[in-house]
Amino acid sequence: MKKSKVIFLIIIVLVVVGYFFYKPKLQNKKLEFTYTTLKTGDIETVISSTGTLEALNTVEVGTQISGTIARIYVDYNDEVEAGQLLAEMDLNLLNTNLLSAQANLAASEVALRQTKEEFQRNQKLYDRGIISEQQYTNTRYAFEQAQSNKKVAEASVKGIEVNMSYAHITSPINGIITERSVEEGQTVAASFATPRMFVIAEDLSKMQILADVDESDIGYIENNMPVRFSVQTFPEKSFSGEVKQIRIQAIKVNNVVNYQVVVGVDNKDGLLLPGMTTNLDFITETAEDVLLINNSALRFRPNEAMLTEIKSTLLAKANHIEDETIRQQFVDAINDEDNYTPAHFKDKLPSGINGFFYQDDKEKLDFKFIEVGVSSGLESEIKQFLDNRPFKAGDKVINSLKANK
Repeated sequence: MKKSKVIFLIIIVLVVVGYFFYKPKLQNKKLEFTYTTLKTGDIETVISSTGTLEALNTVEVGTQISGTIARIYVDYNDEVEAGQLLAEMDLNLLNTNLLSAQANLAASEVALRQTKEEFQRNQKLYDRGIISEQQYTNTRYAFEQAQSNKKVAEASVKGIEVNMSYAHITSPINGIITERSVEEGQTVAASFATPRMFVIAEDLSKMQILADVDESDIGYIENNMPVRFSVQTFPEKSFSGEVKQIRIQAIKVNNVVNYQVVVGVDNKDGLLLPGMTTNLDFITETAEDVLLINNSALRFRPNEAMLTEIKSTLLAKANHIEDETIRQQFVDAINDEDNYTPAHFKDKLPSGINGFFYQDDKEKLDFKFIEVGVSSGLESEIKQFLDNRPFKAGDKVINSLKANK
């Protein structure tokens, strides 16, 4: 009776040990996978932003004198040339002021001749000792004062003539009128600042976008980087540009630091207009005709049973990691029970190195280390496989699992 009890206990122990030994594999057999397929194609990494279209050179045209606008010769969208007359101020008051200034100048010239003659006559009398020195000095001072008065009168005439020239508003550049802020008969005052009458944009066949880029992304932006953008009026059309300038002045909006990037744009078709809002993609990296893997396969996390089954494979394939220090860190992490978990088993891989699970020809679970190149939100480029067996387009890799019911 005692012997049978011992045999029974041994059987129980063997069953328990066998259960826990084969439990991972049994669990794994209860799992079925879903797959994603490798493919060949093009990929790019982008940084998205928004911006506003502007003319390369915009000039505000105003008047330096106060008065009433007599005539306006241009309107919105008119093309103008440098020196072309845009508007005229009323000249009646200026003409009156000019006549008054010219009369003052004539009077000053008469006074100058009179004092000059008196000075010359008294100089001769003084030399002969007929008049006193004081009389001579007074006539000399009067002559010098008359000279000064004439210069003041000449300057007054010249100033009014200059103001009359300002009454003719001309275009400083070749361009197109994008804004007209005044009407005929309107009075403008130039006491403290030049009133803005027109805005002229120079050559809209070349434009620029001022884009705000977040401080977390600005380090990836470079001069001459290609840019793709769209505008709301042509949502189906893609336009292209190029980074021309990265402005180092920080702009804080809602406690978020941004930097302004200037993007040059070719607008030879004339579809783009100043002020349009743009949605931009700065193309930081590109790769053409490369092997691509869906990022869901790289994000896939196995269960504990899979990790137990694949552990020896991971240790063997980790030897293909070139950096000795990182390779050893990864091996140590695999052998560390605290790190070797579904959530953290790839944490010690170096930057640019990743891997995915797959099933071999015998449906045995396996793992492949890869070097990752260009990556987008959906896919990543496989630059190379870190062992002797490469994959090709059409091969299936694991991207999720679910337990059988």
